[in-house]
Amino acid sequence: MLAVIALGLMLAPYVISPPYSYSLLVLIQALLATMVSCRLGLPCWWRWIQFFIPIGLYVGLLVEFNPLWALAVFALIWLVFPNALTERVPLYLTNSTTRDALKRLIKPQKNQTFLDLGCGLGGNVVFMSQQANISEAHGVETAPIPYLLSKIYTLVRGGRTYAMDMWKTDLNYYDVVYAFLSPEPMPKLWQKVKEEMRPGTLFISNSFAITEVAPTEIWELSDRRQTTLYIYRL
Repeated sequence: MLAVIALGLMLAPYVISPPYSYSLLVLIQALLATMVSCRLGLPCWWRWIQFFIPIGLYVGLLVEFNPLWALAVFALIWLVFPNALTERVPLYLTNSTTRDALKRLIKPQKNQTFLDLGCGLGGNVVFMSQQANISEAHGVETAPIPYLLSKIYTLVRGGRTYAMDMWKTDLNYYDVVYAFLSPEPMPKLWQKVKEEMRPGTLFISNSFAITEVAPTEIWELSDRRQTTLYIYRL
C-alpha cells in the first residue's frame, strides 16, 4: 500500500502541481485501502474499517487526541478480535439464512448435540438449542468480550458457551460441529475433525473449504453474502 502511494506521489506532479494537502493524501490512502479490501473479497464491514482508520488517525493528530484514549481503543479492539492476531480468524457472524440451513441439515433423530467452534455472540448456540432434535447446543469462544456477551445471551435464551480454545475441545461428544473461521486454520482443524468426530457425524464449514478434500455436499445460499456451506459427513 505504501509503495502504491509513493508511486502515486512520484507521478502526481505530472498531473497536479504540488504542494498537496495532507487531507488529500489521507483520503487517497483510505480509498486505496478500501479498493484493496474489495479486491481481496473482504466483508463489507472490513472495507469501512480500512476507509476510516487512516482518516481517524489524521483527525486525531489534528485535534491532539490523547494517546491514552488510543490505547484504550486498542485494548477494546483486542478484547473483541484477539483471534485475528493469534489464529488469523476475525469475528464473523452467522446470519439467519445460514441458521435456517443448519436447521435443515439436522437429522430427524432425537437427542443430537451441536457445537459452534468460535461461537462469537452466541446466536447459533441459542438458535440450535431451540430446535426439537437438539438436546444440547454448545459454543466455545476465547475472545473476552464476545464470550461474555454470548455467555449472558445463552444463560437467558438457551444453550451453553465455554471460554475454551477450540483446539482443546473434544469433538467426539458432538453430532454436528459448525465453524465459520478463515482459510488459515482449516487444514489443522480437518485433522482434528478426522481424529475425534465419530462416523456418521457432520462437520459444516461456512465459506471456507478444506483444501484438497471434497465435501459431501455444497450448499449455496440465497442471502446477500452469497454464503456457501461446505458439508462433510464423516
